[in-house]
Amino acid sequence: MKLTQLSTALLSLVPCAVLSQPFDECPSQAFLMQNSKAQLYGIDLVSAKPTVLTTELTFANEANNESVNAIGFNYKDQYLYGFSKQLPSSVVQIGDDFEMKRLDVVGLPATNFYVGDIQVIEDEGTQSASYYVYTPNFGLYSINLDGDLDASITATLLPDSDTWKLGIFDFAFHPKSNLLYAVESNGDLHEIDIAANTARFITQVDIGDDTGAFGAAYFDINGQFYFSNNKSGKIHKVDLSISPVVDYTPVANVFTSGPKSSQNDGARCAIAEVKVTDSSIDFGDAPAPYNTSLEKSGARHLFDPNSTGSELIYLGDSVDGENINTEADLVNFPIDGSDDGVSFVTAISAGQDSQIIVRASATSFLYAWFDWDQNGAFSEDERTVTKLQLNEGDNSILVSVPSNTKSGQTWARFRVTDGTEASLITATGGVLGGEVEDYEVTTFASAVYPGESDWVTLAYEDKWPFAGDYDFNDVVLNYRTTQLIEGSSVVGYKIDGQLIGIGATYHNGFAVRLKETVNGNPLSILRNEVDESAISLVIDGQLQNGRYLEENRDEAILIFMQDTWEYVSKQSGCEYFRTENNCDDNVKVTFSMTIPLKLPKAITASPGTLLDPFIFATDGFYHGDFLVGKESRSWEVHIKNQTPTEAFDSSFYNYVGSDDVSDPSKGLYFLSESGLPWAMEVGMQWLHPLEGVDITDAYGSFAEFAESSGAQKTKWFNDYSINNVVKGDQ
Repeated sequence: MKLTQLSTALLSLVPCAVLSQPFDECPSQAFLMQNSKAQLYGIDLVSAKPTVLTTELTFANEANNESVNAIGFNYKDQYLYGFSKQLPSSVVQIGDDFEMKRLDVVGLPATNFYVGDIQVIEDEGTQSASYYVYTPNFGLYSINLDGDLDASITATLLPDSDTWKLGIFDFAFHPKSNLLYAVESNGDLHEIDIAANTARFITQVDIGDDTGAFGAAYFDINGQFYFSNNKSGKIHKVDLSISPVVDYTPVANVFTSGPKSSQNDGARCAIAEVKVTDSSIDFGDAPAPYNTSLEKSGARHLFDPNSTGSELIYLGDSVDGENINTEADLVNFPIDGSDDGVSFVTAISAGQDSQIIVRASATSFLYAWFDWDQNGAFSEDERTVTKLQLNEGDNSILVSVPSNTKSGQTWARFRVTDGTEASLITATGGVLGGEVEDYEVTTFASAVYPGESDWVTLAYEDKWPFAGDYDFNDVVLNYRTTQLIEGSSVVGYKIDGQLIGIGATYHNGFAVRLKETVNGNPLSILRNEVDESAISLVIDGQLQNGRYLEENRDEAILIFMQDTWEYVSKQSGCEYFRTENNCDDNVKVTFSMTIPLKLPKAITASPGTLLDPFIFATDGFYHGDFLVGKESRSWEVHIKNQTPTEAFDSSFYNYVGSDDVSDPSKGLYFLSESGLPWAMEVGMQWLHPLEGVDITDAYGSFAEFAESSGAQKTKWFNDYSINNVVKGDQ
């Protein structure tokens, strides 16, 4: 029998004298044994920092080429114990010099034990210790460690434990209840009662995307249970401070990220605390119920506070550390002074893309979560950015906001790392290096015109009041507006666009006047109703610096571009920007502006609004003889029958030879005698005419549409000559 063979072999061993000394004190670090040639790490569970304690466990006067498994820490005598596969297989004692001593244990079956831990029982001031090992095919064995360890020790099988068939790879004793706990590969949590000789399934805890063995298990003095995944290195934590588990369901969180290995085994002094004791750990600051503090497995990053800074990876200008061990610490120290790396430059509105700027100290990798449903947790389905590479300095990022996002105050969490983590990190848990920053943000419901992923096209002729070439490509933009809504009120606007064509010799600026509808009448929003200090403008992903609300006006007029030509580069061999044949490969210029209001306004009846986009003459450039000697800004072109702004010079209506028949007394503006406009909105992304091609030649039905004031040929934009339009806009 294998049992007899192994027992005889163990009995024949001559125990070596104890050469190593016990550990000086109950270590706070966890011990992690890895690799086929036993290598022992010390793991700081707070930060995930691994320290190699020894690259090889040795026997006195023997070479060791095998692994040690099933390790446990005996806080009665301050030694580690494990099971060595090196023949003859044996139970070993490990001291602080990491030299091993074989124990003479008989009664164990001929198998490799890879599950083990030490049970220490207090009884009227005295302690007793036993080493337990388990394998599914043979059961759970007890080895008493209280007597003479140089003498033979008989292992005892716990009755019927060979029938449990638990697919576990390590377990750990609770320091107070003395119950054993273990997690199977699928997340099944089990509770083993040695005294009652029972093993019971508790629940299946959430282990995320972890697969394979959980080969190391630990406890701390507060009854927190930790288990480590071999494949990912993630260490999960379950609150088992109430043990046995009765009338509650334990929940697992990722606590930290340790080293991964194909072979793991762990042990820890179960009566030691796991806590932060210095300022080398950076925490977030999202309040409860978010998982922020250490006791809630909060997001945290270890850094060297003595570093010069050039070696650190962080967001913004600095990183600092906090001792956020408990929820009380979080209340007492609610603000992280180094949260300065993320700028929210456009509104976070439902169904829209929001622009953020992230500043990084060095090349690094970003993760981000937004609590879209405002339930006080960052769930994995709210992960918004996943290991996105950042460059040193400012990085422009688009965040897609779900359509069902609730309006109101919520929180976002950003984590930056060096990217060497074994697997994707989560919104909780510790990692080495980097920083976590939490931000309170405002999200808005939205009413979008024409739609969340749709555009209208704006096209302008800049020869007004003269007909010119009438090709409607002097300034061409894709355009979208969003009303930012809280409750039943509009609290601001977001305007997005793309500059997609400039076929003008003249220099033109682009602006939008804010308007609202009151009792069916369009009224200008006043300049003093806008929160000017909070306006943000992003062009081609870059946050702009400047004042965008036009000064010395009563109306709220937003200047997006003083000169559209400043923002484009012409393709080689092309005279204009995306208006000539084979000249449509240029990158479109994107822009986005968020305009908060000081006081909310009623929601308009329509789901969105065009507002009043227009072009104006750029100062310092020739724009026709009729403008010589006048202010350039006094010239504007608006969509047909849209009133000009207060900056407009109304004397232009009377210019001799004009093709314009505007008549303010009749509400007519910017139209020709035949009803044709100088500016128009097309209710879709539109293919604008090529340079010099009259719009009525490019679109055969346009004249009938315009002259009928839109009553006829309403789908005129589908009737075009493919050879007369810029095809790159499709």
